[in-house]
Amino acid sequence: MFKKLTFKKPSFKKMTLKNLSFKNLTFKNLTIKSRLIFTLSYLIAFLLGMGMIGLFGMSHAIDGLRTVYHDRAIPLSQVGYIESLLLQTRLAITSALVMPTPEIIRNKTAKVEKNIAEISRTWEEYIVTHLTPVEKKLAAQFAADHRKYVTEGLLPATAALRAHKIGEANRILVEKIRPMYLPVGESIDALVLLQINEAKREYDDEQRRYETIRAILIASIVIALVLAVVFSLMFIRAIFQPLENVVRISRDVAAGNLRQEIEVPPSNDEISQLMGAVREMRDSLVETIGQVRASEANTRALINNLIVGVVSVNAEGVIKTGNPAMERIFGYSENELIGQNIGFLFPRPEHGQLTDYFKNYQENTKLQGPGKTNEVIGLRKNRATFPLDISVTEMHGQEHRMFVVILRDISERKHAEEQKAILMADLESANEELKSFAYVVSHDLKAPLRAIGALADWLSTDYLDKFDDEGREHMRLLVSRVHRMGNLIDGILQYSRVGRVREAPVEVKVDEVLRDVIDFIAPSPNVTITVENTLPSIVIEPTRIQQIFQNLLSNAIKYMDKPQCEIRIGCIAEGEHWRFSISDNGPGIESRHFEKIFQLFQTLAPRDRVESTGVGLTLVKKIVEMYGGSIWVESTPGEGTTFFFTLPKTVAVANSTKGTAA
Repeated sequence: MFKKLTFKKPSFKKMTLKNLSFKNLTFKNLTIKSRLIFTLSYLIAFLLGMGMIGLFGMSHAIDGLRTVYHDRAIPLSQVGYIESLLLQTRLAITSALVMPTPEIIRNKTAKVEKNIAEISRTWEEYIVTHLTPVEKKLAAQFAADHRKYVTEGLLPATAALRAHKIGEANRILVEKIRPMYLPVGESIDALVLLQINEAKREYDDEQRRYETIRAILIASIVIALVLAVVFSLMFIRAIFQPLENVVRISRDVAAGNLRQEIEVPPSNDEISQLMGAVREMRDSLVETIGQVRASEANTRALINNLIVGVVSVNAEGVIKTGNPAMERIFGYSENELIGQNIGFLFPRPEHGQLTDYFKNYQENTKLQGPGKTNEVIGLRKNRATFPLDISVTEMHGQEHRMFVVILRDISERKHAEEQKAILMADLESANEELKSFAYVVSHDLKAPLRAIGALADWLSTDYLDKFDDEGREHMRLLVSRVHRMGNLIDGILQYSRVGRVREAPVEVKVDEVLRDVIDFIAPSPNVTITVENTLPSIVIEPTRIQQIFQNLLSNAIKYMDKPQCEIRIGCIAEGEHWRFSISDNGPGIESRHFEKIFQLFQTLAPRDRVESTGVGLTLVKKIVEMYGGSIWVESTPGEGTTFFFTLPKTVAVANSTKGTAA
């Protein structure tokens, strides 16, 4: 057998060398990606195999330890528990005989019976565990001895104690319990010792198995390390040496040697591709440098044509470059600016503040932010001062700290701001005059108007019999004109307050507002107002939504030309808005009047026939548009009119109001 094995070994070695030579030849022709995939796949397969072997071994070891626990540890605890119960039972009988009071006898005899039952239960669990033949023999011996010990010793002694036959119980203890306890104790001790020995033996077996698995895993790790070293040497020769050549050429390119010849190997691996990329990068860099130089020329031309002044200064505030706009703003030529401290362009004390600004630039930008514009006072060459905006930004990528300063002459803007301030003051004055006018209208005009109305009512009442029919008609018209004038003043005041006197917008339930408006209008019995669907809740000023419904409903009732007035109110969702509709069966409106009815003081019916101020619909339109909505009308003359308006759907909470209100 030994000779046969040594005869085949050289042949096996020769075949392996051939295979390795073929593999090496193939490996050299692979790309770097393929080499890495091949190597990593081989290592992963090897590590997975070793890992599966390790997992299998560890799983087997864990199963062995679990077997030791279930087959030995649990039975050992059960036997120990039985042994402690036997000892407790014997001590309970003895203590009851030492102090034979009724209470002690009752407690101890109950404990004896409980322990006997617990021993029986534990013993039944123990005998179904994994037992060796020797354990089964000892278990049978213990069962027989314990049965005799219980039936002939413990139970009679317990019965004698309960019957208060202390002498009889003492005799049983001496003649039965003590002699019978010896074989029981020996049996249980033998079982405990046997369980300990078996547990130790099985644990030693599992320990040896674990050490074998550990040795296999250590050997696998050593093999993996050896393979890693071998593959590392292969990669150094096949990959890293060519990469070092690429790095050397790249550094030459980075150092500015753009004229060197870069030869690309004829192979198609990644090294060749990388070398080709380096050559393309060199060519692109040459092209980019040309573009940068052209861009610098364009940037310089752009800066020279800016209307704002641009200068570059160092950390001490010394001007290095400037554009032509600086000469237009300050009157200095570029040669006069370069080399000067930028502070000379500003009057004192701003001269020193600006110089310190560059020294403390980091702290200033933390407070103001980089590039923030500040308003300062500039000083021209002719010593004239003017307002100026200045912005400072640090240039990064320079060897020394440099800053770009942008300066803008804001003389025209400041003049415009002064004009704006004057206009705003005039506007505030006009608003105050408007408020004063509203006060005059609401107090100074309405007071005499109320007096005229009271005097007209007094004349109509007290001198009614003194007037003829024409006089009474004139007095009626006078009273009517006075009331119309009062309503017109109220309408003007309401219209002027919209958008100027504001309430806090709150969530308003439209159905509740509608009920309040209907109660306020108090329509006659021939008017039926129907809510066709559920009305939402919206966020709006409560007074404004009341004014919308009050004016639209009042108009529908006021201009009704039929015996039975029917008004329908509806609402549907339309995108981000609610679209409300109020329809009536009145006389209708011709389409040529659709725009006119929303104009201030415009009415379609004569005011002597239908009392109206012409403000209501204008007020509704202003409120709706103030909230970003719209209002329009659709009508068929003789059949009725429908007013539509939209309000934003900021809050949509469905309510339950739906039905008819008369």
